Amino acid sequence: MDNLAQIFTQQDELIAPVGAYQNEYEAIKALHSLSEEKRQSLQDLTRKLLGDLDEPHDRKAIADRSQMWRKRGNSLFRSSAKEFGPDAEAERVLGACRLYTKAVLDAEDVKDVLCLAFANRGIALQEYGYYQEAYDDCANALEFGYPRRLQHKVIIRQAHCAAKLKRTEQLTEHIACLEKLQLNEIFRHQLEDLKHNLEMLRGQSSSEKSEEEQEKTDPIQEIVCQAGRSGRHMISKEAIPQGKIIFREQATCFVPLEQRLICQQCACSLMCAPIPCPMCRQRVVYCSRECRERHKSIHRFECAAYRKDLLKMVGVSHLALRMVLSYMPSMLPQLQECASSAEMWSTLMTLTTGADKEDEQTQQYLQSLRMISHLDKAPQAELVYHMLCANLLQVYLKECTDFFDQFQTTSASVEDWHLIVAALILRSAGQLLVNGHVGDALLPVNLEANEFGLLQPEMWQKPRHLQLGQLHNLSQTEPLTAINLPYLSICNHACAPSIRTKFDGCTAVCYSAVDIEAGDEIFNCYTMDYKKSMLRQRSQPLRQVYKFDCSCAKCTRTDPDQDYLKFHRYRCENENCRREFVPEPLPHQTNLNWWLQSPDAAEASVCCPVCKKTQVFAWFNDFMCLIDSCGEAKARRELYKAFDGVDKYLVAHHILKRKLAEALIEPCFAEMDEGCVLDDVDYENLMRIVETQLEGTAAQSGGNSMEYISQMTYLWDLWALSKCKRSEQQLQEMKGKLEYLAAEHREIFENYYNDFIVQQCK
Repeated sequence: MDNLAQIFTQQDELIAPVGAYQNEYEAIKALHSLSEEKRQSLQDLTRKLLGDLDEPHDRKAIADRSQMWRKRGNSLFRSSAKEFGPDAEAERVLGACRLYTKAVLDAEDVKDVLCLAFANRGIALQEYGYYQEAYDDCANALEFGYPRRLQHKVIIRQAHCAAKLKRTEQLTEHIACLEKLQLNEIFRHQLEDLKHNLEMLRGQSSSEKSEEEQEKTDPIQEIVCQAGRSGRHMISKEAIPQGKIIFREQATCFVPLEQRLICQQCACSLMCAPIPCPMCRQRVVYCSRECRERHKSIHRFECAAYRKDLLKMVGVSHLALRMVLSYMPSMLPQLQECASSAEMWSTLMTLTTGADKEDEQTQQYLQSLRMISHLDKAPQAELVYHMLCANLLQVYLKECTDFFDQFQTTSASVEDWHLIVAALILRSAGQLLVNGHVGDALLPVNLEANEFGLLQPEMWQKPRHLQLGQLHNLSQTEPLTAINLPYLSICNHACAPSIRTKFDGCTAVCYSAVDIEAGDEIFNCYTMDYKKSMLRQRSQPLRQVYKFDCSCAKCTRTDPDQDYLKFHRYRCENENCRREFVPEPLPHQTNLNWWLQSPDAAEASVCCPVCKKTQVFAWFNDFMCLIDSCGEAKARRELYKAFDGVDKYLVAHHILKRKLAEALIEPCFAEMDEGCVLDDVDYENLMRIVETQLEGTAAQSGGNSMEYISQMTYLWDLWALSKCKRSEQQLQEMKGKLEYLAAEHREIFENYYNDFIVQQCK
């Protein structure tokens, strides 16, 4: 990042002054119109940066590190069951998979060790029951040069997995291949078993349907998008009850945030067998060979940038680059005959005038071209930064990839294409600043960026089936993707949104958050909503980023903070007063969460407006002092009593009460994870406290929100661990929440419900 800042500072001096902003094309054209000397210096600095980002590649060190992890994996995998016991097989097999995965990632492009790491991981995956992933690993081992004399071992493993997956075509191919090889007696017996399995599979009824469950969803609602005084916006054509799916949008373009290793094609976050690009220095992975293949047309142009670790430096411009790479095949036919960059830009801009005809079926590249941008209102330093990022990525494509080869047969010159591609990257970056979205997902608690959720032995009893009491360890909500959703971006902002959005990989599913009448505009919320923020807190980013002052119904009423303040009601500590009150925010305050500040600031910030007494919060300090001792039964009893006592000072669904519940629940569960045994009194108290927390979360964030579902995991664990029966209504209500989870998480939650919740409640 320091290199980038230094180079951009020098380049800024070359191009200053920038002058008045007209559009993205003219901004990039200004860079191309510099004097020959300055333009040469500009590009030399860019090339220098790209060269400086090259990292040393010690193949021997890479191979040695991969071999070390693989040998450790072999040692663990070959351990006897006596060393672990029958209840700890996951520790042996998944533990070996974790080590083999390190070997796969660390092998990089040293294929003779990469293929061995894949082959060994495939064995472990097959034993645990991850048959599709094991099949892919066998194919990976063969692809990267597994020794020919040993290939029959890998092929027969593939055949076993194909049989388990009931894939007769693949099984037939593998059997045919094996029949041509010289096999010893053991492998011949296995081949005969495979033939027998094949006959059984062929004998099954051809009319037998796949048991794969199809997602049951409501019909998509009738909506219309149109332009008006408030720009493009979305209107309901019919009444939509709360909780209905309004629309889905499949994103063509997203990028991972913070270098989190998720599948770059489908955004899968729970993986047991990540498949890396061997050239990317462990920075790009896929959940399957199919996803790797589907993403190849994009990754071929990003691979060198990942190898240089360039893309994390340019922020939103990475997603802008991916938009250009993804949409260029659709744009190219429109630009094929244009003779100049000016003509190409004019042609593209004519495509942006169809906003009044836009609907969900409009091609995503057209929807994206039409998204609004506020680069014309950006401070000059911000504009120059995005211009230089666009130029950097255009030079990268030119110097480090063959991206521009595809334009050699077009009418315009390659130089024209350099300009237009940089202008498109700049335009996309400007659009994403005000239209980009962030997709979130549940991850295992405290999971490192280079670790994988399905490989944590302490969590799993078998594939996608958690161990008893482990659901709460799959409760960390984390933003995972920066994602382009141009159709969702049509929705205007309101601090009381009409929709809530579920992210399912790279698909956004938008539900009605309230009852929507026919003809009502459908609103999204671009910042914190009216229940979670004060007006001054949410208006600042709206003004800075989106360039407008909110005029929604919640912001323009006489008391715009009234709903937020409902979650900050106190009862005065003064025994002679005991009046309910809401603190008066100080002029500099953007929230009332004093417990996140220093103790001195906290004590000075809350004063009863009736008796003028400053609140001391001794009860808060006493509660927090007990937390460290929650491993002791006596201390837990004191904690439960102290939590009940805060009702004397915190009224209704006070947000601090939920924070105190969280501060109590999490360490108690951590103690349980470490082997602390709780009794029925503990379970009853913890269930009561979790239920209180959920009630408050439902009141402020909604009962279908990710915050609610994340906290719900603790309640489900308590239900599973205790002998307290639940009513059928409670069970169905909680199971209904799973509709709002991504498919990969919903399967795990449903398995847990069937494995433990239903069984415990019978």
